[in-house]
Amino acid sequence: MTLASLAEWSLDSSVRYLNHGSFGAVPREVARIQAAIRAEIDHNPNLFFRSRLPAMLVEARAACAAALGVARDDLAFVPNASQGVIAAAASVVRHGTKIATMTSNYGGVVLGLRSLARRADAELRELAALPPAKATPATCVAEVVDQLGDTDVLVIDHIIATSAQLNPVAEIAAAVRTVRPECFIVVDAAHVAGQVVPPVPAGIDAWVSNFHKWVAAPRPSAALVACSTRARAALEPLAGSWNAERGFPLSFDTQGTADLSSYLATPAAFDFLSRWSWTERDEHCRHVVGLAAEMLAEAWGVQLPTCLELRAPYLRIVPLPGSRQLDTAAEDALITAARHHLRAEIAVTSPGGITGVRLSAFLYNDVTDYECLIGLPTLVR
Repeated sequence: MTLASLAEWSLDSSVRYLNHGSFGAVPREVARIQAAIRAEIDHNPNLFFRSRLPAMLVEARAACAAALGVARDDLAFVPNASQGVIAAAASVVRHGTKIATMTSNYGGVVLGLRSLARRADAELRELAALPPAKATPATCVAEVVDQLGDTDVLVIDHIIATSAQLNPVAEIAAAVRTVRPECFIVVDAAHVAGQVVPPVPAGIDAWVSNFHKWVAAPRPSAALVACSTRARAALEPLAGSWNAERGFPLSFDTQGTADLSSYLATPAAFDFLSRWSWTERDEHCRHVVGLAAEMLAEAWGVQLPTCLELRAPYLRIVPLPGSRQLDTAAEDALITAARHHLRAEIAVTSPGGITGVRLSAFLYNDVTDYECLIGLPTLVR
């Protein structure tokens, strides 16, 4: 059984939507509220941008901050986690700064850090990470601390997108503080808001998460949270504009004339989710993704690679049989084949060199949605 009717979304009912983790679906009710905000903008743009928008942003920030359990003035809206992470890192990176990230971290962010390091004449260190089948909470901490050295800025994923691995970020941060107390720690928590409670771990400086995934907010919408005094003083947007002199978070509010209706409608997404208790939502998504992963693993004769303590609540990676490693073109071809032959939208990734399907579960999913994937390996070319 689903927890919420698929009719609450505009999703194509003839397609099994199994990839909420990549591109979250927006409930109809939330989309209607965003449309009403856009209509208000177009009714009188001058009135809206000059007189209405500042107060509306403060109100929306306050609602989202309360949902995350942080202070209103510690949260700024950003378009997505990648931009927020790079903005946070760029705020403190200077000539000669030593930046570290894991090879397993989100590829788009790693590319952004490479570009940042090149422009700032800084140094980027890409630290080796164990594949999902070998990682444990202890190794996750050790591989960071053992390779940290004299790193000034550490960027680390909370949930690794390709492997659905939930990193013990609080433990990593505590260990980093013992060997490198002044290290500025930025957490890429793209998948965390709406999936992990409490979402913001202790001991870090900046935390960034998308709202347009597990919160089901309109796209694009994400939060950059300042978690330390020095972060509040340092954080600034990549492009300075009006409000730049007012500091965080107001400096993120005015980046030229932009459609910020997705930010303003994000509280409506939290309201939509509140129809069900956290326990109901959490138990449903864990139950669905857990049973679906076990079903496919048994059908394919494979083992789930991630240890129990490191499994993200609503995401799971199931390796294809035969320890196959597909290149990007073959991954894309398999996604397309699943769309055409199985009427299913899926994600395919290759963490640690072994290709698998990454399962996502949300309120509109049921275990039976995933039965169509049993025949997925036969579509590999």
